Amino acid sequence: MDYIIAIIGGGVGAAVISLISALLQTWQKRKYEKEDKESADMTALKAGMKWLMYDRIRFLGLHYIESGTVDFDDRRILREMHHAYHFGLEGNGDLDNIMQLVDKLPLTQEVRKNETV
Repeated sequence: MDYIIAIIGGGVGAAVISLISALLQTWQKRKYEKEDKESADMTALKAGMKWLMYDRIRFLGLHYIESGTVDFDDRRILREMHHAYHFGLEGNGDLDNIMQLVDKLPLTQEVRKNETV
């Protein structure tokens, strides 16, 4: 009789352990699926931001080149934007030529009133 109780107890114990293991695997799978979706969302947001930054830097850079001058603050801000694009968003260097041309432009001493950041 003790053998039967031991066998049944061992079977129940194995079933409980198996159930716990299955629950943990399901929980872990859901966690990884959620992380994969969040990762895909971040990748999409990063790509969108990268193209917005690319467009804005290109637009401003070409505007300053066309006008022939650039204000000191505008050039500093454009450099910061390019740095964030190039290093933070892993830009590919397409804007480096525009930035080199902007850096060669003469600076204007424009005084701005009521500008806030």
